[in-house]
Amino acid sequence: MTVQEIVDSEAFKSVIRDYRSMCHVRLEYGREVFSFQQKEILLALDNLEKYGDMRAYRFAGEIRQWL
Repeated sequence: MTVQEIVDSEAFKSVIRDYRSMCHVRLEYGREVFSFQQKEILLALDNLEKYGDMRAYRFAGEIRQWL
């Protein structure tokens, strides 16, 4: 799966919206535009695993398999 396909997936958008404050990545607020590059996705996944709940941790692991 490409980085753009990950960013465009509803699952990714949903988790990033739910955990926005702990992801610490650049988002365009107020719009459904997600401006991620691979390094930003990796940072978001690291933070989800470190600071998130079990749902966030599992999701981060699933996304890592796609990269």
